[in-house]
Amino acid sequence: MKKCCFFVITLLCAGYMRAQVVVSYSVSYAPHVMDNMSSLMENISRTSPYSTIGVEIVDNFPERSVHSLNIGYRLKVHEFGLNGSYNSTGGKLSKKDYSGEYSNKFIVNGTRIGFYYKRYFYTYKNAKSNDIFSFFGEVSPGLFFTQVKNRGFFTVQENQLESFDNEYKQTGFSFLIQTGVKYYLVKNINLQIALGYDFASDQKITELKSKNASVNWGGVRFSGGLGISF
Repeated sequence: MKKCCFFVITLLCAGYMRAQVVVSYSVSYAPHVMDNMSSLMENISRTSPYSTIGVEIVDNFPERSVHSLNIGYRLKVHEFGLNGSYNSTGGKLSKKDYSGEYSNKFIVNGTRIGFYYKRYFYTYKNAKSNDIFSFFGEVSPGLFFTQVKNRGFFTVQENQLESFDNEYKQTGFSFLIQTGVKYYLVKNINLQIALGYDFASDQKITELKSKNASVNWGGVRFSGGLGISF
């Protein structure tokens, strides 16, 4: 009941202030820094007995799309609220032949949760004073919650010599800066693109054997998505 009352009061306040509730979803091209994780796999492949059997790197932390969701308020040229995004990548070492099989997977997931502030600095209107384009700048401090799963096994002539299923967690800081433009399909629905950079801290995975094993989700961000307001 209290949550319902809070939600109603929030909407009434937003209406009184002529604020808009805004929701946007975007998909980003987001390269990340996984050099240390790649080095960890290379070190494993060069270590006996894995080097003796010819273990190979078959997946080396490829860049994948990042999915993001923003929920906030817009009051004239100011917009602020909460945002979240999900990142995922992975690496794998493998070798399989008639004598046995070796598999070692690293699954790396990162969830970013933060605040954002967006400032609209120029809006182009048509003859009817309807918004057509809006250009904005945005800053967003946040936290990355990273999960690293390391699963694998080593069998020789159907005898299992090694088996493991480990999970490690780390948290790191993030500060996203970007600029972009919205194109209004209709008054309350828009398409948007943005370009920026996410400054993220290194998250060291101290439990892994390599002293340099770390994850960094920072890098260039190029995103496109859909937004609605009401």
